[in-house]
Amino acid sequence: MTTSTLAPVADLADDAVTPGALLDRVRAARRAADAAEVELLVLAVEWAHAHPVLDGQQAWGVPGSPPRASGTDDDPDADVAGDELSGIPLVRWDAPAAFAAANAMSTEAGQALIRDALVLRHRLPRVWGRTLAGEVAAWRARRIAQAVLGRPDDVTTYVDDHVAPVAGAIGVTRLDRIIDEAMLRLHAEERELTQLAALDRRFVRLDERTLNHTGIAELVVRGDWKDLHDVDQTITRLATVLGQDGQAGHGQSLDVRRSMAVGVLADPAAADALLHGDRPTRPSTRTVLHLHLTEAGLWGLEPVGRNETAGRPELEQVIRSWCGRTDTHLTVQPVLDLAEHAHAEQYEVPDRLRDQVAHREPPCVFPWCARPARSCDCDHTQTHAIGGPTCPHNLAPLCRRHHRLKTHTGWHYRPLDPVIDPGVHLWTDPHGRHYLRGPTGTTEITPEATAATTPS
Repeated sequence: MTTSTLAPVADLADDAVTPGALLDRVRAARRAADAAEVELLVLAVEWAHAHPVLDGQQAWGVPGSPPRASGTDDDPDADVAGDELSGIPLVRWDAPAAFAAANAMSTEAGQALIRDALVLRHRLPRVWGRTLAGEVAAWRARRIAQAVLGRPDDVTTYVDDHVAPVAGAIGVTRLDRIIDEAMLRLHAEERELTQLAALDRRFVRLDERTLNHTGIAELVVRGDWKDLHDVDQTITRLATVLGQDGQAGHGQSLDVRRSMAVGVLADPAAADALLHGDRPTRPSTRTVLHLHLTEAGLWGLEPVGRNETAGRPELEQVIRSWCGRTDTHLTVQPVLDLAEHAHAEQYEVPDRLRDQVAHREPPCVFPWCARPARSCDCDHTQTHAIGGPTCPHNLAPLCRRHHRLKTHTGWHYRPLDPVIDPGVHLWTDPHGRHYLRGPTGTTEITPEATAATTPS
């Protein structure tokens, strides 16, 4: 029989990590993370104050201004200067980009951080004071700041007075109730007008963020109650028909059949036929799928394709189910060869070249920007006026905001090797910091930044 010698319990205790010790480290890490987030809010305020709007310069929308903060029909990415409110200073339009890049976030996210910090600093002094004291987490403080955007000064003061004592634990529901109470007490007539104006903010929105590998997504609708009630009743009637013998939803749950009924409503003729006991003679909806397949996929050896409309991969079986539906007309587009080196003599970019660029580099190539290439400008990386060709190797997608930054400020970029390594660009901001943007994301390569993150 084999015997073994166990170490004394006292010896094990010296090196053992106890649950209590681990929890102490968790608490310490949380405190450090919270303090760092508050420090970022302070730095955001300092950065904004260091970039005031001087005579002749353009500003971006002021935090706390009315809901329309930026963009026009002709230029949806253009920054729009707002009116100064409650002492909040105007900030130069190009200031957020460098701050956001240094913080490894998109320009929009950086601008939102600066906005929230300025609202806290200038419009919610009591909440700001508790945040600086470490009594309110930065994310909670930002949520309060966002809740008072566009609110009158007296309402914001009311919220600051009533929320500050409980800011460290207040939830969304209670915060909304305090704001509603402030509006009713201080601006009853305006609240009535706001309720009427809400009718102008009705929408139906497909939330692409909810789309996953199953091909299931969510549709969000905001509308007049009567309209929504009528639609809900029609969906229920269609779901009842779909559950009958011989129908597509037979055997499915009511919720599933109701979701199928929404698809039926996309074809009014089919919906009318079902409700009246008939069957439509032909599908009237039309869908175009842009699919990207490897050579293995053509032989049935690759289970994943790409849905260009949603900008995401899809399982082959999901694509097959869409293509096999009898209520949809399928259009097959010609194959686009991304290796083809087409070019044009003119400055304007033809649609075929634009499609090549969008397929090669799906998002805007600015650091950390995720705007889809199909909604971006097609930029000549080497200026066309000095000989830059209109060809895929000299084109890259830039959203309107970042195109303007590249054109009018000190931001500039160049492709590393558009032939061997397409889609990889080296960016430099006006302060000399460098960012490498490629298919896998953004990396800051400024020497001091890389040294700070390299283990010694």
